[in-house]
Amino acid sequence: MHSLSGVQPIGRRRAVIAAATAIVMATVVPLGGRTAAAADDAAAFVQTLGDKVVKVLQQKLPRDQTEKQLNEVWLSAFDVEGIGRTVLGTHWKSATDEQRKAYMEVFPKYVAKLYAIQFSDYSGETFAVSGSAPLAAGQSLVHSQIVRPGKDPVRCDFVISTAGQAMKIMDVKVEGVSLLITKRTEFDSVVAQKGIDGLIAAMRQKVG
Repeated sequence: MHSLSGVQPIGRRRAVIAAATAIVMATVVPLGGRTAAAADDAAAFVQTLGDKVVKVLQQKLPRDQTEKQLNEVWLSAFDVEGIGRTVLGTHWKSATDEQRKAYMEVFPKYVAKLYAIQFSDYSGETFAVSGSAPLAAGQSLVHSQIVRPGKDPVRCDFVISTAGQAMKIMDVKVEGVSLLITKRTEFDSVVAQKGIDGLIAAMRQKVG
């Protein structure tokens, strides 16, 4: 049985979703012209985002305050609508207009809290982009690491939409674990057991 229990600490989730990585890497296209420039811009976007996260963590505030500030950082960076529809999958088509509205009202808060919890226990780390490459359909893949004193670095890969006026995060893989794939599987299970309304209620309970 699956539940909306959030993300486990990174150290407990070293299993890599190899198939997801293979799919992403298979879509990489050669660098050149606009695509290369877009990849460079995406790398700069992710570095700025990472610097904001580290700045919050370095304040060493109480956990609830850290989560609140990280919520704001993530909310401004994610393509919430695109991720929300993708994660809900085929259930989006079967949902009523009211259910879609309710789901999209809570989903941004849910995703932001997910990653606020994920990173809130860090301190003393640095964030560094290690490379980027263009993907098909106006997206770029940005590789980065959270460097931890005396510990192995944590790998974070970002899929960035570069097609719109403002860059947005489409997916995040922490140590190879994809937000989209993980949450889509989890949401499918919850909807199968409790329906879309049950999923929305569980998400509301999670964000408080």
